[in-house]
Amino acid sequence: MTVKNNNFSKRAGIRTIIGSELRHRKFGFVSGVLSLLIATAGFVAAMILLRGDELATERLLMEKERELRAEMAQLEDDYRIIMRNMGYNVLILNSDQSIPELERNGYATTFIDYDDVWVLAESGINTLNHLLPVLQQKIYWEEQGAEVFLSGIRGQVPVYAKPAHLTDDFEYRSPIMERVPDGKADLGEEVAASLNLRPGDKITIRGESFEVNRVYPRRGNRDDLTVWIPLARAQSILGREGQISGILALECVCATEELGQVSREVAAILPHTQVFEFSSLIAARADVRQRASRLHEEILYAEMAHQAELRTEKERLASVLIAVLMVAASVWIFVLIMNNVRERKHEIGILRAIGFRRHQVLRIFLGKSAMMGLVASVAGCLAGIAAGVLFSAPGAGGVGLVSGYVLIAGLLLAPLLSVTGGLLPSVIAANQDPADILNEQ
Repeated sequence: MTVKNNNFSKRAGIRTIIGSELRHRKFGFVSGVLSLLIATAGFVAAMILLRGDELATERLLMEKERELRAEMAQLEDDYRIIMRNMGYNVLILNSDQSIPELERNGYATTFIDYDDVWVLAESGINTLNHLLPVLQQKIYWEEQGAEVFLSGIRGQVPVYAKPAHLTDDFEYRSPIMERVPDGKADLGEEVAASLNLRPGDKITIRGESFEVNRVYPRRGNRDDLTVWIPLARAQSILGREGQISGILALECVCATEELGQVSREVAAILPHTQVFEFSSLIAARADVRQRASRLHEEILYAEMAHQAELRTEKERLASVLIAVLMVAASVWIFVLIMNNVRERKHEIGILRAIGFRRHQVLRIFLGKSAMMGLVASVAGCLAGIAAGVLFSAPGAGGVGLVSGYVLIAGLLLAPLLSVTGGLLPSVIAANQDPADILNEQ
């Protein structure tokens, strides 16, 4: 019972000694707590700031991607308009039409029914748009004494499977070829210039009267030698009622490897026809869209790489800062405890002389270090959380900034640093010989 009472009194004595030490050497305790608090707060704040920066970067990249998608859609629409203005890239002809003869003459010599264009428009086909039935033939214009291409057209026939391109009246919002009003005629630039014709002039074609509606600017192709009139009037003049030379269309497929898909789809709908594709124009459409897609992917990739580089630099800086704070705090605890050991050298000798063992002396000094760590851990975590949330990136938001891992690490950091810093001085104090200490007096 005496031994137990003695052990109990020593344990109580250790707590009393630690409490007395904290009361009478407040500067050392406060400065130790402050160094550990700064290290803990720096660690917690750095982790929160890095997490906030990561969340802000994710939001930034998402917003950037949305902006790029919107720009991509606008750019593709611009390219679509540019490519549309390049003209039609598909011509649907009678299957008996000789392609070499077509290229040699510049117009078809076999015909298809006008109703075929409506069958195609109502079929639900998605790979074609802007259908334009056309009747074209090279004629000698007796009234003007010139050879021209006479082309009969009507308004573009709507592809009902693509309502986004149509008005409520099923007219194209942006037609490739404007409708020729009844009784009017449109002229190519070469025809108008050679015959000295201007809008408003009256002309006669094989006995039929027209008024010049517009003169198209030079295009550098057969269009410069063409006269466009309403389809029904051209059918009457050329004796081709109910017939057309072919159907001009714009292919919607953008990938060049899909050349031929339109031919298969049209053949299934109009088996008596063939499709002549202007592959260079189709390839150009594909190329510009692919270039636009690659451009936006490169921009997004460059932004992601830039943000990753910035994050790596911030992590490196944070690692250095945290390491400096941790080492400084640990060294300061070492200095404080070591000075405390020197100042209390004779007290240690007396304690050892009255029966305190090495591990009990060790507990006194480590207990003081641990008290510093415990106080600093809570205060440091709170200060770090406040600083981290306050200075986080504007786009980080408040959710998900503080993780359980950071809180646990922050609470354990200060006690670990304080015990680490105070361990060696405490061991030195515990291993001192009381006889040597007392003999010095």
